[in-house]
Amino acid sequence: MLMLGGFLYRNNLLPQAIREERLSQMLGGRLWIAESGFLLAVLGGSLLLYRLVIVWLLRDIGKKVHSGSGGQNYAVRRFEKLPASDYTFFLMTLLLPRLALDYSSITNFAVSLLMIVFIIAVFVKTDTIATCPLFFVSGYRVFKGTISANSREEEAADPELRREVVLLVRGKDLDLGEKYRGEALKGNVYVVGRIRTTIG
Repeated sequence: MLMLGGFLYRNNLLPQAIREERLSQMLGGRLWIAESGFLLAVLGGSLLLYRLVIVWLLRDIGKKVHSGSGGQNYAVRRFEKLPASDYTFFLMTLLLPRLALDYSSITNFAVSLLMIVFIIAVFVKTDTIATCPLFFVSGYRVFKGTISANSREEEAADPELRREVVLLVRGKDLDLGEKYRGEALKGNVYVVGRIRTTIG
């Protein structure tokens, strides 16, 4: 939305009442007020749209996990928050094309859009899409962790039974003393929900 808004603004494609010249006249030359308001409106709309999209995408898998009709039971053996550098890398990779290009031409706009689509495709393909900070906007928390569907005795005999994954969890932190229901969202990214049964 930020790219589209910038493209419409730079090319005077917005409705007549909110074009640059009209706003400059209304605000006595203080165009920065209108530009700040426009930027805040676009950012607010983008966050709302992202939240709705993420909630919609995770709706079915979330319902299955929390109702127990999908996935399987797992014990969380270890978990930690993702480092801030993961989020910084994700944001900078997406934001730099937006900040570096001039959106006054349709060519620049199309090139920037294609770059972002390609970058997102790479993130999805390499299972790093979970570092998208927008999961927080939708109420999910993201952790790196180790899960297992087996007992500790079986794991001791075969350590390969444990999986290193990224966990998407609604609400509170994970608890190593509880069992979870989980289902793979993409690759090693799992949506998990708490089961009210204490484990040993």
